[in-house]
Amino acid sequence: MRLSHRVALNGVQLDSIDNRILVQGVEEAAGKDQISTVSLFGGSGERITNQHRDSLDVTVRFSINIKKTDMQARNDVFERVCAWAAGGGWLTLNYKAGRRLNVICAQLPAAGDMWNWTNVYAIVFRACGVPYWQQDAQNSIRANGSTITRQIGVGGSATTVLDITFRCNSGTCSTFRVVAGSSMIELTGLSLSAGQTLTIDHTAEGLLRIMAGGVSALSKRTAASSDDLYVNPGTVTVTVTTQGSGTLTISCAGRYA
Repeated sequence: MRLSHRVALNGVQLDSIDNRILVQGVEEAAGKDQISTVSLFGGSGERITNQHRDSLDVTVRFSINIKKTDMQARNDVFERVCAWAAGGGWLTLNYKAGRRLNVICAQLPAAGDMWNWTNVYAIVFRACGVPYWQQDAQNSIRANGSTITRQIGVGGSATTVLDITFRCNSGTCSTFRVVAGSSMIELTGLSLSAGQTLTIDHTAEGLLRIMAGGVSALSKRTAASSDDLYVNPGTVTVTVTTQGSGTLTISCAGRYA
């Protein structure tokens, strides 16, 4: 059966588990945002001190097209759907081409009465670490040198982060500085030699990782460094300064509010 809604988790389509599963609909909630403000002194209005998104929920509704008299078969299919959903992962929808959302299963469906063959079940998926739809393929550019300035296009409609990879080709890299828009990360005390690689990237949950020669270098950040390489949609200028000469790769997955 050709369905108007198709939902996949880690590349596995829900309706591929059993052809008697009917995806009835997908509901995308508004992001759960928090805005902190303080009152302006001596006048009306407020000043925004922090704006933060906590999570984003997507509810998937499905039914099971099996006669009510075959309750065992209905229950078997229901349990297989729960197993598909329980681990979470990368959620994709057929009408959001090139987009994906990293989710956990926030609520498995209630089984209810298997005799009721018209039941519509609901699974709630929640994106917490990165509560935005993201491009499933990053934009990337490459360059060579020790002082490099390049521009990269950042897609989407929300603030996102850059990933940086630098392979040292000659000399020894003990310092590394990257400036992207208003963000900056500076590393000191490195011992990156020719053939070794420095990476500044992120887990699927959005956590920052910095590795130099296969060893964590998070402690090498200077006090003046930003929390992360945050960038806004549009064209962003990135400048990298280091000692050893090498090959730089700048990558970015746009996020969509």
